[in-house]
Amino acid sequence: MPEVADVSAPAHPVAPFRPRTRVILVSTGIGVLLLLAFAAAIGSLQRDVYSPSGFVSGYLGALARHDAHAALAMPGVDASDSGLAAAGLPTAPSRELLRSDVLANLSGIRIVHDDTLADGVHQVAFEATVDGTPVSSAFRVKQTGAVLGLLPTWRFVTTPLAVATVTVEHAETFTVAGHTLDTRAGDPTQPAQAFTTKADYVVFAPGLYRLGHSSTYLHADTASLLASKPGAVATVSVVAEPTSEFISQVESQLDSYLDGCAKQPVLQPSGCPFGVVIDDRVVGAPAWSIVKYPPVNVVAGTNGWQMAPAEGIAHLQVTVQSLFDGTISTRNSDEPFSVALSSIVIRPDGALDIVVAG
Repeated sequence: MPEVADVSAPAHPVAPFRPRTRVILVSTGIGVLLLLAFAAAIGSLQRDVYSPSGFVSGYLGALARHDAHAALAMPGVDASDSGLAAAGLPTAPSRELLRSDVLANLSGIRIVHDDTLADGVHQVAFEATVDGTPVSSAFRVKQTGAVLGLLPTWRFVTTPLAVATVTVEHAETFTVAGHTLDTRAGDPTQPAQAFTTKADYVVFAPGLYRLGHSSTYLHADTASLLASKPGAVATVSVVAEPTSEFISQVESQLDSYLDGCAKQPVLQPSGCPFGVVIDDRVVGAPAWSIVKYPPVNVVAGTNGWQMAPAEGIAHLQVTVQSLFDGTISTRNSDEPFSVALSSIVIRPDGALDIVVAG
């Protein structure tokens, strides 16, 4: 009778051992696997989270998520006056821009390298894109301890924040991300009548801030402030210029002033830019009218808005009697004149105060 081949499954490697021994071997194997998994997890955490690069990535990630609270909560992100002073930044700036809804879109974050310096401080360089603008810089971080003695903890050596010095020419406020900020509130020490104001603001770095001004009488084109380097001062100027409504209102008040001058039935209206001297005898009351109102061009002066001298024409109609032969005639003459405004002030209630140059 032919032999039948044994096709049964091979014996388990631990089958030859006694049951107790098999349990010990299996448990040991599982323990080794768990230890290996734990070691791998610790290594991953040390590399991705609890490393200088991971710490910096956490800060940049908070900015990318528009999470200002999380970014400010990271160790070493110190917005106090003493923290800013330690970074060589201006003290006592406004904190109004440390908010989530003014943060720009941060993307393409990449850690370029992590260099260990002689004092144990790590310099972590990064690259990113802020609203389409490439930025690159570096943060300095140092170890402060370890979790369970295995996972290092870190903090910024000096605050990674920056300070923006915002100058607003010809106005007191500027807009950013839908908010209106008053530079006088940012720096109350400025003279009350200052025509140009400025203030310091703490900002996140890297960051891109777009500033402008929009009001009834003034408008400023958008000015971009790029805060790319931590611990640095960035400057930006917002230049406000007159709107068409401002020009229209000045024109209306100037025209009304000239109309008032024309109502004076005298040869030389008081406080007015036009008038004549006639040697003959005037019969009756002179009559003035404005033939051409001067064009209005509002410009920024040293301390306020002004209007440069502009030409207009007034018409005079008056009856005169010759002192030579006594004849009576009617004089109709166009009298050119020039007028300038030495001061144009926008009052808080929106009205304008204009001063005619003497």
